[in-house]
Amino acid sequence: MLTLYVTEPSAVVRRSAGSLIVTLDQDPDGRGPLPERRRRLIEVEPHRLELIALVGRAHITLDATQLCLEQGIAVAWFRRNGDFVGRLVPELSRTADLRLAQFRLADDGQQALPLAQTFVAAKLHNAVGVLAALRSNRRNQPTLGRAISELKALSTTVAQTSTREALLGFEGDAARRYFAGLKLGFTSDIRFTSRARRPPPDPANALLSFGYVLLANALASLLEARGFDPYLGFMHVVRSGRPSLALDLLEELRHPVVDRFVLRACNLRQLRPSHFESDLKRGGVRLTTTGLRVFFRAWEAFMDAPLPGISGNISPENLLRRQADRLADHVRGRQPYQPLLLRPC
Repeated sequence: MLTLYVTEPSAVVRRSAGSLIVTLDQDPDGRGPLPERRRRLIEVEPHRLELIALVGRAHITLDATQLCLEQGIAVAWFRRNGDFVGRLVPELSRTADLRLAQFRLADDGQQALPLAQTFVAAKLHNAVGVLAALRSNRRNQPTLGRAISELKALSTTVAQTSTREALLGFEGDAARRYFAGLKLGFTSDIRFTSRARRPPPDPANALLSFGYVLLANALASLLEARGFDPYLGFMHVVRSGRPSLALDLLEELRHPVVDRFVLRACNLRQLRPSHFESDLKRGGVRLTTTGLRVFFRAWEAFMDAPLPGISGNISPENLLRRQADRLADHVRGRQPYQPLLLRPC
């Protein structure tokens, strides 16, 4: 366990001597009578954690927060619909050399462009890999073959882009072609027609958005712990409150990690339409309280297991660290950045 997800409404993360415990003072819906005493849900030793994610009306006490900071554990808050609210991180790395190198590289558009091109090229490569794996069981689906061919053709022009802005537009075009093929991979009660968000109109889009937010937050925490400024990217332009560097690194990980997880969870019926409800405040749909519990159990299992198509039986959790370390080595000038690339099917 590297991340503790707390989803029960009104659950509280507390400090108990040198451990962290999660307690519940009310019934899960928060409407029933107070129990005679607190119910302990889980106890975790701090050395097993890197992040505590509080979803919805979950809370953390001041004593527990202080223990997290002392033990190097980040704390992040998410709304029930999956929106990221904020993150509290321990003291940053005391070495400033990485940030100085990052600032110099990001400030020079021509120096940053090749790295941005690498992110997009890896994203397209992995998009082809995911669709090719789907096609292996769906040879009679010409849409998949067409999407793969179009993505491969687009891949040959990545190196010809001359600005980061043009690269972002190019990447958006590739994403539309990719999702046109991905929809054929959904075979259960949860279907996917096209990518839509803000708010997500259906369960598949809600899951994709939630997964991207979780992965981006995990990357931001890892980058910050290594001494990066996660808000200064090489591909995504600076925007207030947006972790641009984490989004840069997310590009090559979206399809092999999040999209594969969502496909798996839906097609194996781990997540079903009954696990979703209308979001009356923001529109669209969101996971129910039960759905959140099911989602995070499946997510943790997926993140801890070896990722298919990657050499070395490495899990997504460890892949995130590896890619953050590779990026740090690149920025420091030690070796060129090596993106995550799925093996061809």
